[in-house]
Amino acid sequence: MSQIRPEVDELIECLRHIYKALRDSSSQSEKDLGLSAAQILVLKNLKTEQGLSINDLAQRTLTHQSSVSVVVKKLEEQGLVRRAASAVDSRKVIVSLTDRGFEKLNTLPRATADLLVETLQDMPPEKTATLATLMSEFLKKANIVDRTEVVTTERR
Repeated sequence: MSQIRPEVDELIECLRHIYKALRDSSSQSEKDLGLSAAQILVLKNLKTEQGLSINDLAQRTLTHQSSVSVVVKKLEEQGLVRRAASAVDSRKVIVSLTDRGFEKLNTLPRATADLLVETLQDMPPEKTATLATLMSEFLKKANIVDRTEVVTTERR
């Protein structure tokens, strides 16, 4: 096998650090709060906009509808959200935070994912656009995601 170029080694190390930080943060929040990262993400989206459908939550969390349904069910069992039929379309389920859900959100520490987003937001747009383009290209070439899964800046 050929020797790994220094910049490739540095990039892989950066990815390892990001992965470890996200994994550790998720494990810690699950241990401390009894909530998974996915559950916290759903709660935060509901805090931003109350009364979202399962499809809306799936879009906002970039998650499959069936996965969001499982997360919502667990949150409902804990009394953090409630599900109700839509007043407009009874076939549609609307999810909202309960008072207990709002209280739980107020106890959440700052998540590593939030810190990453804030850090990227603070970077110059041309740098984040370049990074997004390169990461999308990398994920596609590595067959980690389907070409249609990557959200590009052109689609936002």
